[in-house]
Amino acid sequence: MMPHTRSRRRGGTLVELLISMVILGVLGTLVARIMMDQQRAFQRMTEQTVVRRELRSAMSLLPTELRGVSSVGGDITAFDNMSISFRASLGSSVVCARTATTVDLPPVGAARMALTSWASLPNVGDAVMLLRPDSSGQKGDFWSTHTVTNVSVLAAPCVGTVYVHPIADLLKTGLRLTVTPTLPDSVLAGSALRLVRPTRYALTQVASGRWYLGRSEFVGGAWTAAIPVSGPYQPASASGTGGLSVALYDTLGVSITTLANAPKAARLDVVLRGRGRSSSRVAGSSITAIEDTIAVRVALRNRR
Repeated sequence: MMPHTRSRRRGGTLVELLISMVILGVLGTLVARIMMDQQRAFQRMTEQTVVRRELRSAMSLLPTELRGVSSVGGDITAFDNMSISFRASLGSSVVCARTATTVDLPPVGAARMALTSWASLPNVGDAVMLLRPDSSGQKGDFWSTHTVTNVSVLAAPCVGTVYVHPIADLLKTGLRLTVTPTLPDSVLAGSALRLVRPTRYALTQVASGRWYLGRSEFVGGAWTAAIPVSGPYQPASASGTGGLSVALYDTLGVSITTLANAPKAARLDVVLRGRGRSSSRVAGSSITAIEDTIAVRVALRNRR
């Protein structure tokens, strides 16, 4: 009978164990490094998407308001390399009745026809422009400009006129605007009316220290606090290289640098330079901010 021998299985040595731990540590470090780099890359891509989204948001807003500016009509009230103030259109209506110093307006949502529309209700200090049938010596349409001194609500406005329905509009309210100076005789019932308000776009710094494009309005004799509409952007700079730069040009492409020549403006160039959060592309590389730029040229329509 053959003797039974038990096989002895040899275990790992301490050296082999240490080598295995070192290899696993190196592999773990490499995997962690790759995951961290991927996370950083994803964060930068996300931040870049946010910066571009904010730039597109600003460029969908600014041209809409600036395109209707009448340079020859004095709508541009102030500008420099990093801000612009102008009279922005806030609504329109028609005159259904008038006196020497007041105009009555049809209600919003009148049953027969929608003649009144406001982005913001009229306020004291706003300007109203009334279309005059006579040219008053002007070439083309002529708008008579007046300042609103009082706004009152009218119950059942424009009664007996073609602008309202005698039953469907009976419970609707309209507005009566008191204006100065006195209305010319050529402003009649049916004259078109535009409401405009001084508006300013400029970079404003918030509590976090970052810069945003701010919009403010001149209401009640003072500028309202700027409301951030998009951002963040690069810090403001008077040299025109900051987050917002504005430039005006005449029909020949000559730069306009003084307000006295603003009525000659035919084109307005706006450049926005967005800036996102600072981060690095990969571990150990330098930390940089996400930046992008967008530019738009606005041809001013109302130049007559």
